[in-house]
Amino acid sequence: MYLPYTLLPDVRWFVIGLQQSQFSILQNVPFQKQNGHNRYAIGGPNNIQPLSVPVHHDDRNIPLPHVRINYNQNWIKDHKQAWQTAYGKSPFFEYYDYRFWAVFNEKPTTMQDLIEGCNQVLFTNLKINQQPQYSPAPGAEKSIIAQQLLTPYYQQYQALTLPNYPQVFDTKFGFRSPLSTIDLLFNLGPLAPDYFQQFQQFQATTP
Repeated sequence: MYLPYTLLPDVRWFVIGLQQSQFSILQNVPFQKQNGHNRYAIGGPNNIQPLSVPVHHDDRNIPLPHVRINYNQNWIKDHKQAWQTAYGKSPFFEYYDYRFWAVFNEKPTTMQDLIEGCNQVLFTNLKINQQPQYSPAPGAEKSIIAQQLLTPYYQQYQALTLPNYPQVFDTKFGFRSPLSTIDLLFNLGPLAPDYFQQFQQFQATTP
């Protein structure tokens, strides 16, 4: 099963990869703004806050790895401020945030550099043994074929129910999902790998 090639993916993305014991990521999908490949969501103080990485308009519909990031505006500063507001009071924010900013601050040229750099930080700090495999598939440059190849993932995604974990604003909103896996990491820190193990055990006991 292919996983979508996306920035700072949410918790279900990792659960599905772990359940199939491999992270085969469909890399050569065409970039389309509505698909959210350059977006991720965090748990803000007022709502679930989407954040996006601006890209050059000329690069729409080309394979996502080659899409160039636009730095005409200081969006990195905006993302940093949003993270601080959302997670500044989380138990492990200051232990992990700088590891991601090391990737962002290099100002990667392409979405490939940013996505795969952030994935490396996530996989390392979540202590996931399986390494991501970035797999181009024949014909996936066409959106209809990419959509067909990713259909099994989205079907499994919709069927998943996540067990709650503590979040910064859960007394106000209750448990919120879907959020980027940085939410799990900032809130659980070194216990994040145990969360995935618990989920797998939870799934195994489901009829």
